[in-house]
Amino acid sequence: MRENEIQTNPIRHLALDPAICVESGTSLQDVIVRMRESHASCVLICKGTRCTGIFTERDYLNKILCNEVDRLKPIDEFMTIEPKTLAPDDTVGMAVRMMSEFGFRNIPLIDSEGKCSGLLQIRNIIQFLAELYPEEVLNVQPRREAFQQPDGA
Repeated sequence: MRENEIQTNPIRHLALDPAICVESGTSLQDVIVRMRESHASCVLICKGTRCTGIFTERDYLNKILCNEVDRLKPIDEFMTIEPKTLAPDDTVGMAVRMMSEFGFRNIPLIDSEGKCSGLLQIRNIIQFLAELYPEEVLNVQPRREAFQQPDGA
């Protein structure tokens, strides 16, 4: 029965934080500062109300961190262009499938008029599942693993 809720519950019923949006053409440096100040793991890049891209922590790690780049260049040169999106009325099940299939942690939400209306993050899905299966989550036995070598300091 609870599995049915995953397939039928619309994304709009999840507890979503507002998306952080920046205008196309904003400098990479300004976007990074905005992400840091907002404690955001990603930002949506918009032209007006239309989402044209997404820039995530993973983009920062893979494209920026170990490379010498001009941080004054526009974010458009570093973002993922035209990201896959969902609508607020799409189901949690659709989101889980998309995240699993493509390895996404963040999916922009676009309303019926094509306007950016939010951001779905993997933590929203985890929170939903934890609330849907509270006994299973609270009663999980800790894993006892014997490590062969010390890890870290």
